[in-house]
Amino acid sequence: MNANSKDAFSASLSKFHRKSVHSQMANTSGCNQLNDGQNIPLPELKVRGLQSAKIKASPKRSPHILKFYVHEAQCMLNDPIKKANRRYENQSEYVFVDTYLDALHVIAQEDKRYKQANGQTIQSDEFSEQQISINPQPTLPNLPAQLIRERMRVYAQSQQKEPQSKSQLAQRQPQKVIKTATSLMTKKIFPNKLTVSLSVHQAIPSIKHKVSAKRWVMFTKQKNEKCFNKSIGWQEFQKGEMASITKIMTCYTTLTYLKEYNIEPDQIKIKIPGHAECIDGTSAFLNAGGILTIKQLLFALMLPSGNDAALVLSFTIAYLMILQKTEVYQYNRHLKGTIIDIEPQIERNKKLLKHTFLDQMNKHASSIKMENTNYSSVHGLNDEKNVSCPHDISKLIERCIQLDVFLEIITTKIFKTHALTDKGGKSTLYKWKNTNKLLKKSGWMGVKTGVTPNAGPCFTGYYKNDNLEAIIVVLNCSSMNQRFRDAEVLLVSALK
Repeated sequence: MNANSKDAFSASLSKFHRKSVHSQMANTSGCNQLNDGQNIPLPELKVRGLQSAKIKASPKRSPHILKFYVHEAQCMLNDPIKKANRRYENQSEYVFVDTYLDALHVIAQEDKRYKQANGQTIQSDEFSEQQISINPQPTLPNLPAQLIRERMRVYAQSQQKEPQSKSQLAQRQPQKVIKTATSLMTKKIFPNKLTVSLSVHQAIPSIKHKVSAKRWVMFTKQKNEKCFNKSIGWQEFQKGEMASITKIMTCYTTLTYLKEYNIEPDQIKIKIPGHAECIDGTSAFLNAGGILTIKQLLFALMLPSGNDAALVLSFTIAYLMILQKTEVYQYNRHLKGTIIDIEPQIERNKKLLKHTFLDQMNKHASSIKMENTNYSSVHGLNDEKNVSCPHDISKLIERCIQLDVFLEIITTKIFKTHALTDKGGKSTLYKWKNTNKLLKKSGWMGVKTGVTPNAGPCFTGYYKNDNLEAIIVVLNCSSMNQRFRDAEVLLVSALK
């Protein structure tokens, strides 16, 4: 910063502080006695006294250190009218403080020196019962320095933790803790602010500081149990975008449709449309014109998280659903092996196909009782309306792992396959690698990864050994690799 900019900055500071000092002098006119505690202003207690004099961060000092001008305390405690300009004559007389408590300590020291020099005694005033009865919520008065020191001493004592013996700790009765902040809303409990803050604080899991995800949950099932139960969670009911975790429902909707009408995943063949090559995000790099089965497309959907595969599957299943109601003959032809050319159907009825499949996804979400979930996308690209929560996603995974084809897909590390030509010959060779790095470790069996700028890195995992099964959902983690570490940290807590 050059000399001119420094002078301009100092001038602006002086003008700002001068205006504040004169406004305080107007409020304190006629009150120069230190014993009158209600009328003596508290110097530098207001925000402008500290925040307006912030300094730049340096390697030697914390960026949060603030300047406190000692002159201000001397002027206001002695004679504001005569010595108001003294501060601006010498701007260098200040000390560095970290907090407002330190500033109050400096004020108390200045007040003590002044009173010792003038031989004055210090008297402290408190609120009287009459004042409280007249004004049940009185505004804070301007306190003298002696009263400030006394309250600082009481505050310091309250912050010191007294050592307790084991017998005293054993005699303490455990407090009733509300599990989550969300349960306060569901049970319609509205305690005062202090109770809410304590309950939420007590509800924080001890493992929370080891998990970077902003929303997460873990469901577990022991060997002798029939269903999964929530083990631990944080913000598990909070809605938010879920990125490619959406594809779990896309896969589930496809498989349930095939299962409902007894259709084999390899039975229906689809010609890849050109629309699949135009979508952004993660891709299975499907080539237009190649012919793939629904099962091949499911691998392309779940392993490399192909947005192109999600589009093709959604348009195809929606087309079959419409065809089943309108043209039964054509529908039966496709079931017998006739190739579905979905490109013309997309050009004619793209919106109808899209909404037909999305409606089916939301129907499944409603049947599973995913109350905080809404699907407006089949692949999970940035969309504020495409939201869910860890608790709902865990319910969905619990349904999905009951399907054998789903388990076969999510446990596959690498899948190789060929697309076919119109004449039945081999075309493009595809090699899709699973994005789930935990499949390399024993017990992990899936499920899906995801990441977008809005949703952050996400991961859903399924773990199984001889005695325990666990479903883990971590959303909005700190990094791509940290999402896997978060899942492992939660699993370790379940295995203990």
